[in-house]
Amino acid sequence: MKKTGVLLIGVLLLSIVLLGCSKTDSPNTTDVIPIGVKIVTLKNIQRNIELVGTLAAWREANLAAQTTARIENIYVEEGTRVNEGDLLFEMDDTQLAQARIQYQVAKDNFERLRPLYETGSISQSQFDQVKAAYETAEKTYKLLLKNTQFRAPFSGVITAKRYNPGEIFLLSPTGMGAPSIVTLMQLNPLKLVLNVSESNLVDVKVGQEVTITTDLFPGEVFKGTVNKINPAINPSTRTFQVEIKIPNPRERLKPGMFVRASINVGLVRGITIPRSAVVRQVGTSHYYGFIVRGHNAKRIDFEIGREFDEEVEIVRGLAQGDSLVVKGQSLLKDGQRIDVKEVID
Repeated sequence: MKKTGVLLIGVLLLSIVLLGCSKTDSPNTTDVIPIGVKIVTLKNIQRNIELVGTLAAWREANLAAQTTARIENIYVEEGTRVNEGDLLFEMDDTQLAQARIQYQVAKDNFERLRPLYETGSISQSQFDQVKAAYETAEKTYKLLLKNTQFRAPFSGVITAKRYNPGEIFLLSPTGMGAPSIVTLMQLNPLKLVLNVSESNLVDVKVGQEVTITTDLFPGEVFKGTVNKINPAINPSTRTFQVEIKIPNPRERLKPGMFVRASINVGLVRGITIPRSAVVRQVGTSHYYGFIVRGHNAKRIDFEIGREFDEEVEIVRGLAQGDSLVVKGQSLLKDGQRIDVKEVID
């Protein structure tokens, strides 16, 4: 009996200790916690859409002959600056020389017979044949001339030269796509094509300012503007394309460069709260806070927007007029009894 009594006393003491520990680890929501609150208000927020992308030349041309032929001469190298109309390279001109002779003969015949036709010395059908031969020879010559002497379609910089004079250009696809002899790019301005979420379709407009930054020039900001907006939404990605035009007078920015872009869509009405009022759920990327409901605290999940110096934007979770707990929130649980001790402006 004595042993049984001792055992019962031990079990009782252990239960009391465990109960005390349980109360210590899990605060009773009936305990009243003093807090400080801030009334949620709407304010003007500078809204920006943050995206990343790769710069591209404003215009790019991969120039090549329309047929397989020998390259007679190339007048440019990589890095050569050219103006619109400058001669870049020439192909073998054997066919061009023959076409030039045929064109000149047809032209001479046409000019010789035109006065005779005007005086009625030859028939309409005779003159029409001569005229048709002349026009055909002219078109053939000009086409061959265009496919023999290649000129710059716009001013820019040669960024690739893939052949040398005397080599045979083969008109056959490669792993890089259609073949080309030289590549010409316009580097001022540059363009940046961004895929913007469809949720921002009504926010983005032509002419809006865009700031461009890159890790290659830390601390520097380059300016651009929205130049084009594709009105169609990609059903797979739920995005639409926006083209940014970026002045590049010193050509410090280069095609292929990775950049960050911020589209300034103007002032919007929104909610910002102190960073200290936002609690991050341990081990996750979820955020929450507490608002006052009667005499209790109610946990609210937050969707975070832009971050400012001491405040963060709340995109979803709060409404104007809510009493947000900004002091004592670390002691709270959902449904906790509270006592509002301070209202902070």
